[in-house]
Amino acid sequence: MRGEKFYEMLDLLDDNLVLESAEVKRKTWRRRLAILGIVVGILVLFWFCSSVPALFPSDRVGDTEGCIRDGAYYVYAGSGVSMVEARVPQGIVRYVPGQGKELLVSAEEHPMDVLFPCWGVNSHGLYYLDMKTDQLRRQDLVTGEETVLYTAPEAIEGQQMPESELSGLITSLLTGEEPVLDYGVALFMNWVTEDQVCFSYRASDGMTSYAITVDSRTGEVLEQRLEGERDYESTYLTIGDRKIQNVRMDYPEGFTYPGWEQDVELNDFYWTDVQENGQSILPPDSMGNAHAISGALVVGYCKWQGRYDAERHYLGYPTDYLLLTEDETLVLPAPPADEDHTYLAYFDGWLYYQNRKTVVQNETMTKTEEYFQAMNPITGETVTLGENIQGSSLTTDGTWFYFRPYGRTNCYHLDRDDTGRPLTLTLVEEDI
Repeated sequence: MRGEKFYEMLDLLDDNLVLESAEVKRKTWRRRLAILGIVVGILVLFWFCSSVPALFPSDRVGDTEGCIRDGAYYVYAGSGVSMVEARVPQGIVRYVPGQGKELLVSAEEHPMDVLFPCWGVNSHGLYYLDMKTDQLRRQDLVTGEETVLYTAPEAIEGQQMPESELSGLITSLLTGEEPVLDYGVALFMNWVTEDQVCFSYRASDGMTSYAITVDSRTGEVLEQRLEGERDYESTYLTIGDRKIQNVRMDYPEGFTYPGWEQDVELNDFYWTDVQENGQSILPPDSMGNAHAISGALVVGYCKWQGRYDAERHYLGYPTDYLLLTEDETLVLPAPPADEDHTYLAYFDGWLYYQNRKTVVQNETMTKTEEYFQAMNPITGETVTLGENIQGSSLTTDGTWFYFRPYGRTNCYHLDRDDTGRPLTLTLVEEDI
């Protein structure tokens, strides 16, 4: 077809048809560009939201558990990126209510393995394990003076040093034995008292460990022993001189419940007793567990009619509680059916707990109200100290209360009357 003829035929086409076709193409491209813009916008928004914590890191202590000494709160403030925020490289922080917080040990200068116990404090010193130098160090709480109490040696006398990774691998190929690798030494904090510090020295084989106890002021080695299985298998909880143990027990012969065969396969067909000096402290035919709170131990228990009922509803939730102090065992009154109590601390004869109460609004709706309360377990008197005080994790000395709701720590002060009866909690600082 000649060019002139082709253009003549184009002139015969309906201009409206051409215009409509072009408009359809424009709308299609507009729609595609809009979708692409939305996708890009979502990606940019996601990048911005995820980058803000890293670009503007927080210097708060987060919700890490700390300890109280002489009215001051000591806590490791995390460095790096957590699940909810990035935090400036910090370390061990001391917070004094009304005066703010100060950094005592910098994590940049003295890296610590916070996945394991690595620090402690008594009335005169702060103790921490420096991963970079494998040292136990002490900081005087008054002067700030730093002292190296212990430096981990490459080997302890009598310890067999493992071969290097390469030679160990070659030896294993020649002999068929498992290779012995060099993991390097490591230190882990066990406990800190007024006069002593105990830590574990893990040898280079990654398995052998020694428990080393030193003088808390001078660093003099007072005891060094090889750790055994009993150091790792202990399930004792202590309060004063009392030692309480959760003991796994077999159900009586012939006892079954729906689904027990599957539990046997999973090694989960058992119940737990709570014992002191080898004797059960629970009522007959009961199962339970003990756990530590500030100032006491709490034992929750119920009748051991089985893990589940016929509808597979769990039957092991505690229905009754014991409070174990240094000198006595108290039976706590059972919470009302519409209340859920989480016991958190016991000081000066008062038990502190979160009370979540279910309130019926109408035939189809209920709501949960939350109160922080104190109860005298002897008289049964109850005092409401505050409403909607968030946090089921608490560190307290009976005067200062540090609640740790998700991602932050809030400081409260307990007000009392002249007789020592608690009155109310007053917020001192939020999100320290």
